[in-house]
Amino acid sequence: MPVKIVCLGDSLTYGFPYGPQASWVTYLSNAYGPGLCNAGVNGNTMEDMAARFDRDVLAKKPAMVVILGGTNDAYREEVSCSMSVYFMEQIVVKVIANKILPVIGIPIPIDDHTADLKLERISEQYRLIASRLGVSVLDFRSPFIDPDTKKVRGDLYLDGAHPNLSGYRVMGETAACFFKKFF
Repeated sequence: MPVKIVCLGDSLTYGFPYGPQASWVTYLSNAYGPGLCNAGVNGNTMEDMAARFDRDVLAKKPAMVVILGGTNDAYREEVSCSMSVYFMEQIVVKVIANKILPVIGIPIPIDDHTADLKLERISEQYRLIASRLGVSVLDFRSPFIDPDTKKVRGDLYLDGAHPNLSGYRVMGETAACFFKKFF
């Protein structure tokens, strides 16, 4: 079966700590059929994803790629917001140049105030890239925020950064709702 969609990301795409079988990518594949490739690598920054783009995306010749990253960037002091945004934009431009449909994923919030503020700034810039380049945005963040309290929904996390099984299911449901317009 040819790959229709490559999901390029970090541990949130991979499905850490449970593995790819528990990931939102597998949930989406179960909902819509085969043809999805989980290209999530634990610990990756946006720079890491840009470095492996040719091997993990172009080599598979997909019709679409979902790019979900920035969480590890937010935790690392040596990685600036502008660096994360730069690498996201480089990936998106390369996707478009190769006639692949890009989707920018907005990462889930993290239960570390300082890192999450940085991640929010990164995500705002991702939305600006999407708007400027006419790219769709898949918002994983919103379902992880309680609409009443505006706080992170702790019931969806294993450790404040990685979803538990319920959190991955919510990510999968979010992706499935998003992809209804494509399938």
